Amino acid sequence: MANKPLGIFVNRFEACTRNNFTTASAFCLFHLQSLFADSTTSAIALTCYNNIKPAYDHFEATRVAQSSQTGIQGGTVLTFKQILKAMPVDVEKWQTNIKAVYPEGSSSYVAMFPQGKSLLNKGKQQNRVNAVLALITTIGSDANLAAEKIVIQTFYTAMLLAYSNKGISKKETTTDNTAIEAARIVMCDEMEGNFGLLIAAYKKTPALVAKYYDESYLNNRLQVIYNLKVKKSTTKNAIKRTFANPLTQKFQLTNRTNTTLKVYLALTRYGLVGLVYVTVPPDSVGIYDLTAMGDNTTHKFLNVLNTNEYIAADITIKVL
Repeated sequence: MANKPLGIFVNRFEACTRNNFTTASAFCLFHLQSLFADSTTSAIALTCYNNIKPAYDHFEATRVAQSSQTGIQGGTVLTFKQILKAMPVDVEKWQTNIKAVYPEGSSSYVAMFPQGKSLLNKGKQQNRVNAVLALITTIGSDANLAAEKIVIQTFYTAMLLAYSNKGISKKETTTDNTAIEAARIVMCDEMEGNFGLLIAAYKKTPALVAKYYDESYLNNRLQVIYNLKVKKSTTKNAIKRTFANPLTQKFQLTNRTNTTLKVYLALTRYGLVGLVYVTVPPDSVGIYDLTAMGDNTTHKFLNVLNTNEYIAADITIKVL
């Protein structure tokens, strides 16, 4: 059963990235890069970029640190060392291809290689990992370097994987997720704050805010789905809540068994079906209005009655 928040007054970015640090990183990077692309022409984009950049950098630093101590380590350090040893060749290729677009000494080139190749090819291991990420972030959504960014991103993914598995003569370690989880929440708080600023700036045309967030991903992740198994001739509670938009709230009900179900609102978790309910036929998928299930003003429990005395029911309720 899903436990994602159903109300509108929640931090949607925290909800959709919970328990998945890789997803949180990718989602925030999209936000960061889209803001960076407009930062020279839009004051609000620049403000929001400056808000989220420190939080994202801190999260990435804790993510790399957490990856380096996760899992069973021993014997894979050689792979990471091999990547570092061959890395100057890769860096030379990146630099050559970027020079073809932005000449050496130009402001764009200097932003990507502030200290030439030294940050990428020298120093501590974590600093070199961070330098690759910094290069990817600086490229951002630059269409002229889109192909090169894919190459660097692929290298970074492989590098981070090898780094996360490295270790010499180390056995299982207990991973402390406290720091990275705290960093994720701070990062999500900044994205929520930026959302408010952007909505205020584009309140007459709120659709313009969509380009700063991965909207399709949000829509998919924030869908709330309940999977229930209901014993034969039994009532089971699915949801207890105050519905945000009771007059327009809709549900997709999928009955996967050869049973007839009644879905209705009740006063209690075990409340019996009344005069108002929807009938969900066997092996069917349909969309139903909340108002067809009962009176939401007094009945807060959404229950399912399996009318079949021989077959247990299997139903999915998706909040639309």
